[in-house]
Amino acid sequence: MKVSFKNKRENKMNTVGVVGAGRMGSGIAQVMAQTGYDVILFDISNDTLQVALENIKRHLQKGVEVGTIKKEQLQNVLTRIHPTTKLKHFITADIVFEAVVEDIDVKRKIFKELDDRCPHSTILATNTSSLSVTKIASATENPYRVIGTHFFNPPYVLKLVEVVRAQHTSEEVIENVVNFLKGIGHTPIVVKDSPGFIVNRISRHFYLEPLRAYEIGLAGIEEIDSAFKFFGLEMGPFEVIDYVGVDVNYIVSRSIYERFNYEERFRPVYFQAQLVDAGFLGRKTNGGFYEYIGGGKKVREFLKRGKISYKFGKKFLNLADRICSKLRVQSDSLSNEQKIVVALTFSMIINEAYNALMEGLASEDDINLAFRLVRFPAGPFELASQIGLRNLVSFLNLAMDEFLSERYRPSLLLVKKAI
Repeated sequence: MKVSFKNKRENKMNTVGVVGAGRMGSGIAQVMAQTGYDVILFDISNDTLQVALENIKRHLQKGVEVGTIKKEQLQNVLTRIHPTTKLKHFITADIVFEAVVEDIDVKRKIFKELDDRCPHSTILATNTSSLSVTKIASATENPYRVIGTHFFNPPYVLKLVEVVRAQHTSEEVIENVVNFLKGIGHTPIVVKDSPGFIVNRISRHFYLEPLRAYEIGLAGIEEIDSAFKFFGLEMGPFEVIDYVGVDVNYIVSRSIYERFNYEERFRPVYFQAQLVDAGFLGRKTNGGFYEYIGGGKKVREFLKRGKISYKFGKKFLNLADRICSKLRVQSDSLSNEQKIVVALTFSMIINEAYNALMEGLASEDDINLAFRLVRFPAGPFELASQIGLRNLVSFLNLAMDEFLSERYRPSLLLVKKAI
């Protein structure tokens, strides 16, 4: 039985529920409380809830120090957050955001219970970054009220939210969620329910290409990270993986690989799984690809390795150099190996954007906007214009031969646009 969401359309939401008090869940709770909503923050662990509240307080105190919030507002925000270990308290919630571990079975179990406990007028939103929202919704009796709302970390800094339309999500729910997110100062972009949505799917190559380059001995970790900083990025790919969590990054990569029927271009690298198994999860464990000591960092000793000298064709090297130059980097700033890694990475990001556009995932403008909102130097199609479509197609075709791999096959749409 469908119900009306009229009150929500009129922006009469008062109470927000958040399931999961980890980094993302606590961040979402902070955003909601700062914009004036009462927040019910659920976790199965009281200890996790306490840590979450302490982290929120610390973030708010930093805001006071830099002048983004007033000192008297800090306590008001904290008093709006109500921690609980019982889902029954969501009986008063107008919308619930789930932000637990990226595990389809765990999420389906939670949504089944939320569906049973929450009034039929409550909107149920999952923060999944790569899983099928439709499959999560199928665990409920009321899938029309289930929607994807993928926030980015940290949500009180990054304003993008991918709003994922599942198979049965009602138009009324989509409209209400879009308006709600705009009301809290975020930028919603509506996308189809597809593996990784916009950013995690297309940007997967920002991680996979550097990881593969390291895996085959083409370049070292620090060498790769330093190359990307010439392009206006604050962190290189290995530094970003350590920041978000080696385990989180690997889980998303594996999920997208599986959901794309094990396509070679999405294949994760085995040594990342080994780091996860060893408990080297990034900054949260004081070490992933890097060890973090005091205010500094260094590559883990066992990850330091000698480079293998590869011979590449002159045309391939020239195109790598041209791509880097088109991206406004002095060609003499980077080694040939760095140029290859950078050129492959940006080419694959652009190639994937054309695949996503061809499949109707989102519009060209929305894809560009999504990438700018997560602080990428430019949108994929903007980068394509800088580089030139023919340069991209030629480079990817040569890469297939140089690396003996089909993963570099150019997108059909990219090829047709380049003609």
